[in-house]
Amino acid sequence: MRVIIPIDGSASSSEAIRFIGERAQYMSEKPALELLYVEPPVPDDVIDRIDIEALRTAYEASAKKKLAGSEAVARAAGLASEPKVLSGDCGPAIAREAKAFRAGLIAMGSRGLSPAKSFFLGSVSRSVIEHAQLPVLLVREKGLPERESLRVALAVDGSEYGTEAAEFIVENAALFGPRPTVDVIFVTLDYAGIARSDVDFIAPESARAYLKKEAEDEWEKAVRPVLDILASAGIDAEPVKRAGEPAKEIAGYADRNADIIVMGSHGWGRLKSAVLGSTATKVGALTQTPVLLVPAGVAS
Repeated sequence: MRVIIPIDGSASSSEAIRFIGERAQYMSEKPALELLYVEPPVPDDVIDRIDIEALRTAYEASAKKKLAGSEAVARAAGLASEPKVLSGDCGPAIAREAKAFRAGLIAMGSRGLSPAKSFFLGSVSRSVIEHAQLPVLLVREKGLPERESLRVALAVDGSEYGTEAAEFIVENAALFGPRPTVDVIFVTLDYAGIARSDVDFIAPESARAYLKKEAEDEWEKAVRPVLDILASAGIDAEPVKRAGEPAKEIAGYADRNADIIVMGSHGWGRLKSAVLGSTATKVGALTQTPVLLVPAGVAS
């Protein structure tokens, strides 16, 4: 596996390096790792009013310092790494370099914001997700337990993105360990609650029976194909059904029962606003568990 880790000298970017190092110790073939620092561009409206040479010197010193620190973290994690410095807007620059490096994964630290704000809004993470047609692993400062085989929470919603995410797990099994366990979690609407609160006055028994059947059909359609994909690869997988608000249920379940959340990403590479307000965005805001987002087409 070829992995790019964008670094900025923060604790969260160091945690992304440690994450890959933790997984690498269980891999027969170590990942090829590039540490990438992207210098911010100079705004056009100030370029004539500053000392460009002094700024370039400052940028070079900052890049050298941050890369040296990140390389030390990589060495301590048992990883060999290549340093790289680029300039420009972070998202497009990282996406271009990922393509040139033939990366199969971008792993990044993400400080995150409060749930009241968008997890990716205004962040480098959001920009990378918008521009890179690659899986992106977002690592918070929680880190991973020292465990050879991970406990995975695979969130599905009945779309093709769930099967894409399952196929990614199968095709990149080394990342998850020799015997990972996968909980395939699907969150239905709280049909029982809807029946009690909204339609009791019409036909409570028939309404409840109908809505319960709808929930069961939704769950079967979303979960069964994913379980079949994992089972065919010999991966231990169990279905998990929840009802309520998807992001809260997924994040809450994962924080108690999983080492990593894997999700398909809707709208990848289309409108820049596509990731805003999505379940993945909300999950990221609510959890300290690492989140791996898989775009459509990666596993094909």
